[in-house]
This record gives sequence, C-alpha cells and structure tokens, in this order.
Amino acid sequence: MAIYYELTFGILVVEMVAFGLLVLPLPTRWRFTMLKFASTSFIMGKALYLLKIIFGFIFVLFIDTINRLQRIEAEIESDKARNHDYSYDTNLKAKRFYAQRNLYLTGFTLFLSLILDRTSALVFELVQRKQELKEVRIKSAEATTSQRNFVDMEDDYKKKIDSLNVQIKELKRQQLDYNTLKKQADQQSKEYNRLADEHNALEKKKSGTIDEVKKDI
Repeated sequence: MAIYYELTFGILVVEMVAFGLLVLPLPTRWRFTMLKFASTSFIMGKALYLLKIIFGFIFVLFIDTINRLQRIEAEIESDKARNHDYSYDTNLKAKRFYAQRNLYLTGFTLFLSLILDRTSALVFELVQRKQELKEVRIKSAEATTSQRNFVDMEDDYKKKIDSLNVQIKELKRQQLDYNTLKKQADQQSKEYNRLADEHNALEKKKSGTIDEVKKDI
C-alpha cells in the first residue's frame, strides 16, 4: 500500500475513534467541555484546517481511483475478446482488487468525514440546548420560589387587611354607639335642664305665694 493510502487509512481510524467518542453516553458536562475545546482551541483549529486540505487530496485520490478502476474494467473487457493469458488476467484482477480497495478506503474516509462533521455539529448544538434548558430550569425554579414567596406575602397582607377591616367595622360600631349615647346624653341633659328650670320656677312661684300670704296676715 502506498504511503498516501496508509495515511488515508490512519485518518479513517481517527475518524472512527472520534465518532465513537461522540456517540458514547458520556456525561453532558464532559461532552460539552470536549466539544467546546475542539471548537475554540487554536491548535484544533489549525488541525481541522490541515485536515480539510488532506481531505482535498483524498478526494483527488478518490477521483483518480474511480478513473483507474474504469480503465482496468475496460482492459478486462477487452481481454475477454482476446486469447486468455492467465498471468495477464491475474495481474488485471489484482489491479482491480487494489483499485476497489482504494476506492472503498477513500470513499469511506470522505463519507465518514461528512458524517463526523454533521454529527459533531448536532451533538454540540444538543449539548448547548441542554445547558440552556438547565439554566432555564434553574431560573424557573428561582422564579417559582419568588412567586411562592410573593403569594405567601399576599396571603399575609390579605389576612392583615381582613383583620383591619374587622377592627374598622368594630370602631365604626363603637363610634355609632358613642354618637347614640351622646345624643341620649344631650337629650337627657336638655330634659334635666328643662325640669330644673321648671322646678326653679315652681320654687320661685311657691316662695312668692308664701311671701304674699305672710304680707296679708
């Protein structure tokens, strides 16, 4: 196997390991840390840029392998029309086998690179949404606690208001009773004064009559 195909096979193995790490049921915190490091690290950015260039070469190898396989198939078809040369036929079949192997190797490497890129993006987005959901739940729990406290405070205020309303009604009743008693006291005072005036008038009249009788005597 040529060195560039060995490099392609190594990249394929790395992609398989990376895909396995992505699909493993790791804790969300670990997965988020790894993906954040992969997306923000300067070294990973350079490595991904270099991989894109390498994938460009692998794509060129993929196209070259397809063309080579087509030429080999054409040679095999033309060889069928001629007399059979077993050594030549075996050599062609071996070339076709290697060409097919290289085709599968480069094709799977390119295909897995696309899947890995899309899967990593989806997993990173999923982890972000989980983090946001966790923060929303925490805020919602805090808001629920605050709302419960507000409800309790509102209930306390309502109880205090009801108690004050009862006291106000009691005070109004006492004020009404006081006004009634005051009116009765005023009426009794007026009646007492009237009776006192009549009594005084009678006393004066009586004393005057007695004086006149004494004078007559």
